[in-house]
Amino acid sequence: MKNFHFKWIIVWFFLNSTFSLAVEIHYIKVPNAVQNNTNRPTILDCKYSIRPDDSELVVQWYLNEELVYQWIPPNKPQSLGVLKDEVDLEYTATDDPKTVYRSVKLNNPTSNMAGEYKCSVSTLGDQDSALKSMIVFEPEQHLNIRKTMDQKYVNFTCQASEVYPSPKLVLYKQSNEDIHSKMWISTTQWDIKKNPETRKYTMFIVGTEKLSEIDPGTLVFCELKIPKTEYVKIKSLLYYPDGQTITIYKINRGQLFYKNNY
Repeated sequence: MKNFHFKWIIVWFFLNSTFSLAVEIHYIKVPNAVQNNTNRPTILDCKYSIRPDDSELVVQWYLNEELVYQWIPPNKPQSLGVLKDEVDLEYTATDDPKTVYRSVKLNNPTSNMAGEYKCSVSTLGDQDSALKSMIVFEPEQHLNIRKTMDQKYVNFTCQASEVYPSPKLVLYKQSNEDIHSKMWISTTQWDIKKNPETRKYTMFIVGTEKLSEIDPGTLVFCELKIPKTEYVKIKSLLYYPDGQTITIYKINRGQLFYKNNY
């Protein structure tokens, strides 16, 4: 009987020491995507808990495996590496002295701050970490759509310049039967180039339609998306075979703007 009680005590101690973590990160909050250089701050948060008797707390943030933020109470936090002088070191996440400087407030996110962020929390007795990636995107400088024709075909060319990261372009036309239906135009040519100085991309696609399969007055759309973000830009033209078109600007599902081209 004594052996049974002794074994139960050992099991109870093992279970409690295993599942009662000294340090536990509950969540990490990092936005999926932010726009480059907007002068709007972004907050990266790391909610964690530690045991009341834990000591030697260290909170660190890494960007692409490089240490960029560190807080070791009772000292003030530090920003390091690419985030040096880019963080509001007076920002406080809570009133709790054990979590007050757990967050990183980026004053103005720029493209060199994109990548994988890791929050690491450690004490004398335990350590935990969590990861989340952030994209810093740059909208295109220009988005253009134009057409060229011969006796049998019409080519629609859509070009986006100086956008980051690499965009996705598609061409489609509006269905005559259902204005909400998209009829995709197959891409017959495409090219993409990266500016080595700015790291931004310029891309174009060409879609081809038979003249017999597209009606005068058909709306043709070029849609630009930046992957893993909610950014969408659409530009359209009203097709006529005589070379006269109406170019339509549509920004993020906003108001339509018309311009006659002759």
